[in-house]
Amino acid sequence: MTEPGGPSARRRNGAYGYGLVTKVLHWTVAALLLVQFSVGYRLGGDGGHGRGRGRGRGADSGRGRGRGGADGFDPFGDDRLLTVHVLLGLAILVLAVVRLAWRRATPLPPWSPALSPRERGLAHWTEVFLYGALLAMPLTGLWLVALGDDDALAPHVAAHVVFFVALTAHLGLVLRHTVVRRDRLLRRML
Repeated sequence: MTEPGGPSARRRNGAYGYGLVTKVLHWTVAALLLVQFSVGYRLGGDGGHGRGRGRGRGADSGRGRGRGGADGFDPFGDDRLLTVHVLLGLAILVLAVVRLAWRRATPLPPWSPALSPRERGLAHWTEVFLYGALLAMPLTGLWLVALGDDDALAPHVAAHVVFFVALTAHLGLVLRHTVVRRDRLLRRML
């Protein structure tokens, strides 16, 4: 039997901060997102005409390399960059679901005393929007690539906008407490 606060207890969130599982999930998703966005922007690096789907309407609509529909999308086809992008998106989607399940199964640690009530509200809502975007970005990306449906572009871009706005608020809060106030907020997730 392990004593409270012992090594196995530290896998879960507690009064001391976030547990090992939460930290590993958090930083793994963050690393995958960095790689995913660099790959995704390389896909669109040909003057704004992304390789993952067709552009425009009419006869030439849906002529991109990753076009679904009648031609289908071959995840192991000749466009390795697109394949990596799709596989990373699937990995992020799976990890987002695992994170949500872990989040529901493991209560959060108490709020940091360094956070004001307003900052707590901001932290809560950024978490909600980040989780939503972590689900929406891969799902709309799969819709876009697998079906070659131009109507998926707007929701995919909107999910990215929501993600970057929420991420900016999240990072701003962390940086404020790390650089300006120099408290121990960031250490809870390290």
